[in-house]
Amino acid sequence: MATRVMRRRSLASFRQPLYHGLPSQASSLSSGVSSNALGTPTSCWFAASVVRRGYTAGADSYSVVYPGEQGSLSHLASTQFFKNVPNTCLAGVGSFKKVFESVASGSAMYGVIPLENSTSGTLHSMYDLLVAYDSLSIGGELGVRETYCLCAQQGVALTDVNRVLSHPAILQACSDFVETRLRGSLDGSESDVEVLPMWSTSAAVRQVASERGTADSKSTAAIATREAAAYHDLPVLAEDIGNDTFLETRYIVIHRRSDERPPPFRHELVSGATTKRSACFALPNEPAAAFKLLSCWALRGISVVKLETRPVSSGRNAPPGLPPGTARLWDYLFYVDYTVPPGQTKEEESKLWESVSEFSLWQRDLGTYPSQVSHNTEKKQQNWTEMVDIMAKA
Repeated sequence: MATRVMRRRSLASFRQPLYHGLPSQASSLSSGVSSNALGTPTSCWFAASVVRRGYTAGADSYSVVYPGEQGSLSHLASTQFFKNVPNTCLAGVGSFKKVFESVASGSAMYGVIPLENSTSGTLHSMYDLLVAYDSLSIGGELGVRETYCLCAQQGVALTDVNRVLSHPAILQACSDFVETRLRGSLDGSESDVEVLPMWSTSAAVRQVASERGTADSKSTAAIATREAAAYHDLPVLAEDIGNDTFLETRYIVIHRRSDERPPPFRHELVSGATTKRSACFALPNEPAAAFKLLSCWALRGISVVKLETRPVSSGRNAPPGLPPGTARLWDYLFYVDYTVPPGQTKEEESKLWESVSEFSLWQRDLGTYPSQVSHNTEKKQQNWTEMVDIMAKA
């Protein structure tokens, strides 16, 4: 097979298919994506075949997969997680499930996935995948501030847009802009913009780029990152279009439980971080079942920071190890995130787990990990009257 050679080019001119690694000087996107032993960015070629066969560059090398393509939100989050971590290569894969498959099979060492958006809420399918892949565990959490922009083909004005593509969570996070700033909404009437969900923001941008020269290209736009728009040579019509002035998404790193090495986060992400633990439970369908479970933390003065429920799946989709007959219509799995008290001993941790096990039919530990997210940041709605459309400004 012929050897493929990468030439360093600017971001605007760089083109590569999904799964490929990044050139070391592709603007800010390369920061931390590929690095040498000193943490200095270097070229990396991490192709689809590498994901399938497994990354074997050495014991001190780190292979990381994320959902989407170059410039996607998950790609940018991955660079934040592993920035300046030596010998790291990132690769995009074609679905959230593929991230889990790659890590579970050993094809990749780590996976980075989004878990919750501060405006649109939880990505529920991520919880389902965390339970389905019982060989994997959460190794870390990072809140990444995100800025969304609207991009379209050259020559398209903001007033031309009547169809918007993006991931459902991002469409919801930018719903105020779509409903109040786009076609049919400026005169006070209801917006007639068609909203089309895509599996990722990068897929939305790629779809818009592929329609170049078609009738749809004159009225279609995507909500994504500025980096993704630049990657596909799409002008940005408006920037910072989220419902809130500060938007953050919680991303987690997953890894194999059998790998005893913690994910190699840079020091500033670990120092000062909160230690969290996530777990999942099936409860008996009886009065006070949830109360009894939550009392295990309450009576110990431990803060439960998130409680989420999901329907119990059955058959081949049932959580591994779930007792037969547990999956019934309108029964739920309870997902719990709680902070680990500083100085908690192994004995205290073990007794807590014994208590929650006593009041549940089935348990799954999803991991104990450092968590660095924004706390005490006030939510403020975006002020559209002060927003300046970049297209009009140009």
